[in-house]
Amino acid sequence: MAIICATNLSADAAHAATVAATLAGRLREPLLLLGVDDEVPDAEAPDALSAAEGGLAAEAARLRAFAGMVEPRMQRGASVETLLGDEECRSARLVVVSAEGWRTSPWRKTSLAERLARHGCAPVLAVRRDTALLDWARGRRRLLVMVGVDPRSSTSDAAITFLRELRRVGGCDVLAAYVCSPLEERERLGIHTPVHVERLDARERTMEGLEPLVERVLHREVRERLGDLEGEGSVEVVLEPGYGRPADHLLHVAHARSVELTVVGMHLRGGVQRLWHGSVSEGVLRRAERSVACIPPGAREPRRLPPPRSALVPVDFTLASGQAIAQACSLVGPGGRVHLLHVHRLRGRERGPRDFHGVLPEPGGERDRVLKRLWAQVPGDTVAQAVHWSVEGVSGDDVAVAICQATEREGVDLVCVGTSARREVAPDVLEEAVARELVLRCRRPVMVVPSV
Repeated sequence: MAIICATNLSADAAHAATVAATLAGRLREPLLLLGVDDEVPDAEAPDALSAAEGGLAAEAARLRAFAGMVEPRMQRGASVETLLGDEECRSARLVVVSAEGWRTSPWRKTSLAERLARHGCAPVLAVRRDTALLDWARGRRRLLVMVGVDPRSSTSDAAITFLRELRRVGGCDVLAAYVCSPLEERERLGIHTPVHVERLDARERTMEGLEPLVERVLHREVRERLGDLEGEGSVEVVLEPGYGRPADHLLHVAHARSVELTVVGMHLRGGVQRLWHGSVSEGVLRRAERSVACIPPGAREPRRLPPPRSALVPVDFTLASGQAIAQACSLVGPGGRVHLLHVHRLRGRERGPRDFHGVLPEPGGERDRVLKRLWAQVPGDTVAQAVHWSVEGVSGDDVAVAICQATEREGVDLVCVGTSARREVAPDVLEEAVARELVLRCRRPVMVVPSV
């Protein structure tokens, strides 16, 4: 694999080329130096071509002091398709380009860095002229890196994979930033927001803030998405509540925390989709004050799912849910965790406490009795004694939605739901339709345990 650097021999491009050559030397990779002639004058002028080739040869000679092998190649025009062939795209470990100093035309408003990132053949590092990235590449200091992490988006995996590569090269202090909508997060987690907000304290009244429960869940989800990061440097989760364009909020965090490199994953949407959805990576790349790395989805490592260590079991106190509890206990094994959940279905005019803020609990008169019955469902054998148990009773209009919300709050690896062909008479019994809805809606794996 090679590191590719595109240059027009400007001062900005020379700085980016020095960074690329230093990285190539650290990684012991060859450097392909592509001379891009983005000038508009006569492209057929032989004198201009020979002068550009001579300048590129001199630049390659300078860079050999940092990288062992530098191959110069002159390209005509700034078209991405002519700049990089398919084979070079597949074999490139990194494409380095200056974020500034490129000529644009009236019909092409995007810079070469943006077009390379949109092409999506390899990770693109758009370098701006500050010394932080170069000093880090030379091993003189740690780099402050912000990585955009969305726990529910596959683009985060590519950005995190690139972050791991960075920490193998040198020490990096990491800010894992997640731009989240408080309203959407409350809805996802089943956090009820009452109508009479004047009865709440100041923190709970704000619609733009994050409640402590939501913060704890989001911190856990971002940490789980990051996984274990090898290498030197601290890791901090930054939750940025916001509405509108996520790129603007990421740029705000980068400016406020003096971030030296921002790493974002890409969707590689094209045409109408890009116009409709926008692009977080392009917004960050175009308006960032410091260097930016845009990572295509093909650069992510495959995710390996470990065996389940936690499970949630919807309990309706029937034989079917009892067998689902036993199945969950055997799956998570000693040291695992099982969460037992009972959902009280709200009926008719019953809508729960009107001014209750948070997860709607069981009706007041039933709450203690239901929790006691849930604890009584915990098996008494030695295997169950080695498992961590927790219980919860909630209320909701839609049982399947309430269960899905609980899986998000608890962060379990698996849902075990029992079903029975026989209709058992019990309050809030789970019907087979609930199991089907869970399979369709739940973001966690669902195991349907039939009653025998």
